[in-house]
Amino acid sequence: MKAYFPTWLQQLSILLMWGLIFYLAGLTSLKFDDPDSSIAIIWFPAGVAVAAFLSARWRDYPSLIVIFTLANVLLDEDWRSPVTFAVSMLYSFLSIPSTVIIAWVVRRFARLNDDLHIILVWIVATLVISAVDSLVVVGGFALVHDQPFLELFSQGFIADITGIFFATPIVMGFINKNEPSSASSCVSKSIGFALWLLLCATAGVVFGHELPWVAKHATALYFGLACLPIAIVMIISVFWGNLGGSVALLTLGAIVIYFTDQHQGPFFLKSLTYTESLFLALTYLSATTLLVVFIRVLRRSTRNHDPETGRIVGNGVFYRLNTSSGSFIWENDLSILLGDMTDGALDNLEEVLQRVHPRDKEKLRSHWLACSQDKRGSMIFRIQTFNDQWITLVDKGSVHMVLDGEDIIVGNWQASRYHLAL
Repeated sequence: MKAYFPTWLQQLSILLMWGLIFYLAGLTSLKFDDPDSSIAIIWFPAGVAVAAFLSARWRDYPSLIVIFTLANVLLDEDWRSPVTFAVSMLYSFLSIPSTVIIAWVVRRFARLNDDLHIILVWIVATLVISAVDSLVVVGGFALVHDQPFLELFSQGFIADITGIFFATPIVMGFINKNEPSSASSCVSKSIGFALWLLLCATAGVVFGHELPWVAKHATALYFGLACLPIAIVMIISVFWGNLGGSVALLTLGAIVIYFTDQHQGPFFLKSLTYTESLFLALTYLSATTLLVVFIRVLRRSTRNHDPETGRIVGNGVFYRLNTSSGSFIWENDLSILLGDMTDGALDNLEEVLQRVHPRDKEKLRSHWLACSQDKRGSMIFRIQTFNDQWITLVDKGSVHMVLDGEDIIVGNWQASRYHLAL
């Protein structure tokens, strides 16, 4: 029997999971911190926070802000008294609003269902808002502590935008349930896994082994070799979809940053400082991530769909609804849409409506009522799968007929590439 967890407990666990991911991203960033610098060189938590605010409900924003502020305080171990704790709390809180504003701008101004426009708004918002945030927060810090403004500004700005450009798409790739992975067959999975092993080997050779002759006599070739892992990551994202692309980016990022920190690889040059080498590596990873993001956009745009409802071309699942008894007969395997389920789980109207989103229940009832009056149409709605995930479906082309004296509605459910906010 499946265990039942109250909705509030599920939501609390999600919020705490975001806090844990934020904290772990902060620990990873601090591993490469420069003890002589007042500003972090790498700051992946900014990307995690943007992903959280992009995917969370509006009412969860205050809770996330509190959780991320407390996680920042825990990451800052330089407080030993109430005064230093208060200062740490202040700086921790001030680091969050920029990520909230970036997510709000994307959700407010990006055109719904226009993937390319969403990405462009996200990129521009990240650049502009991070610059303003660094100007205000880092500028105030430099003024209070009498430190060079321009150096701190550039360091804080680069740390923020590279952290967001690299971490946000990775996290979104893991949590995005709306876009099915192309790795649906054993062949695709095997090819993807083989490419991932090739990525590990290639990146390990390029960044983890000394190539003195190439570095000295063929510098252009040395940097050109760094493009090989990028090509492999892009191919993996095609075979493995969003999840595979995020795994590949995470793998490449770990290898590149680790070996650059060990003073190895094409980005560690004797003419550059340690900080400049890390910035070069982060720029490389950010550019790779943006390429993967645009590949995701292209993959989604090539899938045939109805521009009004987002209905993806395909047969979907057909049903017959007896309006008198409320019984459902599913002509296809409903599990292809809703995940693993037991036989007879959704055989009547009330069982179906229990899984429909509260804001869509009456609309779906009205849709079926209109169909019973011979008014055909499509409707987009949200439903909870048996894996406890919310997906968006389209009820398409419902037809009313009379069979053995009973009113029957014949319809079709199909996945939508659009995702209605919860």
